[in-house]
Amino acid sequence: MKTSGLLLVAAFAPMLAGAQNPVIQGILDEVRIDSMMLWVNEVSGEMPVMINGQEHTLLSRHKNNEGNNLAQAWLMQKLVQLGYAPVEQPFNSTGRNILVTKPGNGSTEQIVIICAHYDAMPAGIVNAPAADDDGSGVSAVLEAARVLRDVDFVHPIVFALWDEEEQGKVGSAFYAGAMASNDALIKAVINMDAIAYDGNADAKARIHTRPIANSLAIADTVFSVHQQYGIGLDLILTNPGATYSDHASFWNEGYGAVLVIEEFTNDGNPYYHTPNDRVQYFDVPYFEKLAKLSIASTAALAIPVTDGMSVTDHAEPVAAMYAYPNPASDAAGLWIELPVAARARVSLHDALGRELLLLHDADLPAGRSGFRVPMHALPAGGYVARAFFGGKESSALRLVKLP
Repeated sequence: MKTSGLLLVAAFAPMLAGAQNPVIQGILDEVRIDSMMLWVNEVSGEMPVMINGQEHTLLSRHKNNEGNNLAQAWLMQKLVQLGYAPVEQPFNSTGRNILVTKPGNGSTEQIVIICAHYDAMPAGIVNAPAADDDGSGVSAVLEAARVLRDVDFVHPIVFALWDEEEQGKVGSAFYAGAMASNDALIKAVINMDAIAYDGNADAKARIHTRPIANSLAIADTVFSVHQQYGIGLDLILTNPGATYSDHASFWNEGYGAVLVIEEFTNDGNPYYHTPNDRVQYFDVPYFEKLAKLSIASTAALAIPVTDGMSVTDHAEPVAAMYAYPNPASDAAGLWIELPVAARARVSLHDALGRELLLLHDADLPAGRSGFRVPMHALPAGGYVARAFFGGKESSALRLVKLP
């Protein structure tokens, strides 16, 4: 993979440079394609499901179909069976997100989200199985919840299933907006939307990212996981990524996110948004690989804990730093996310390392703090924003001034 990103975040360096983590390898070994195939057959109406003791067939999950309500009830029930206490998040008269939070080790509130949407197209007819779009992602989220349940992580993990994605990412936009309004900390979002169709069997898949928050670094982690654990796909980095799925709701609020998706651009599922989007057209080994990639990337970002210690143990708080727009011709916004309150020095440097501008030198609260960088006053070229805590550099971010 060519490095196209501008973001350098210290917290990601151990993942990118290190060898295989036995905890993550163990997670990969536990992923079962048979459970995912069972769940996608059930959620797409190929097999009946039991909901509160009654048998139902989920023929359609479109927002206006009763099957959407049944699917929501079935997913809540399934997550309870997996050992969780799911929360229903209503956002309008018909829409409800499904959320499960697995706590971290208590050292940070900065969450990692793995997600998919459970609603479906087409509208207006009885049959809308939506097996690939996005029953495949839903089943992978359930499998992530199953295999990660008993593993300890530094960061809390949120397993999220969005509703009304097909009407314009309504559910995820509500959630992301609420998180931003509360200055909530999100380390990364892994969004899966259609991960089971490979019509020409070339194993190509896309990772969509943009230079928003730490999205480029998240994509780097996904590629690193793919290489280190021999997942066996042919990944394509798409930057700037498309905005047609739920990851874009987080970009809109300044959070880092990526989309994991089949090669939708040049080998799109011909049954997309039709009554024939069915399990029979899956490439099952391909589906398994993309699910494993997403689950292992989530685990790497959440940082497994071994014998009471995280695999990346920092003596000082580590900040996530990001800027937007970047590159910029006028002023740019620079944000820092801190897991704990700390004294911070934030400065802008030229290519030779000389300090040009002191942005902050005082205490910062936990959470997000923003600064304005007057890029319009600088010559065109590259610059580096640096954040120091406890006298040591914690994060560095390359900024580019356009002519």
